[in-house]
Amino acid sequence: MRQRLLAPLRRWWLARLPATDQLQLTQRNVYILPTGAGAMLALTLLALLIAAINYQLNLGYLLTFALASSAASSMVLCHATLRGLQLHLLPPEPQFLGQVARLTVQLHSSARRPRYGIGLAPRPEDGQAPSWAYCDVPAQGMAQLQIGFAPQHRGWHRLPLLTAQTRFPLGIFRVWCWWQPAAQLLVYPAPEAH
Repeated sequence: MRQRLLAPLRRWWLARLPATDQLQLTQRNVYILPTGAGAMLALTLLALLIAAINYQLNLGYLLTFALASSAASSMVLCHATLRGLQLHLLPPEPQFLGQVARLTVQLHSSARRPRYGIGLAPRPEDGQAPSWAYCDVPAQGMAQLQIGFAPQHRGWHRLPLLTAQTRFPLGIFRVWCWWQPAAQLLVYPAPEAH
């Protein structure tokens, strides 16, 4: 039911994405939301604050605001981990039907600090769980990721929507972006078995 209600909104949102083989991640295309652990941390902080107010505990205030400030700095660091990356898709090689098509994505960072826990995955079909590939990008360096998907029929295929995400450093926030590559993949008929 929820999927049906959100389908028109998702189609509208995905239609706004430009198809490109290079993507610069900026504040305009990087999104952030708390994870389940982040929501539980917020509820725990609320309970600690209520207990500190109710029992007039100065150390309770100290603990509550120390945890809240570490969560806030985690949010800024998590967003900065993905923001500023450059993603570049190498041209895909033609494949035979029934084989997994491998896409190679280069991640470039011009920042002076390394970026940890960057994951990429193609958009899953039929409600399947996405298969994530993770890497770390060195400071002012480059890393390569290979992700795969299985084309269902032969001919020219548009590449699937890709999602880049990170949950670094504490896992209480998820930062992600969507990327629609412009390249196409040629799928040959499957060869006959001997």
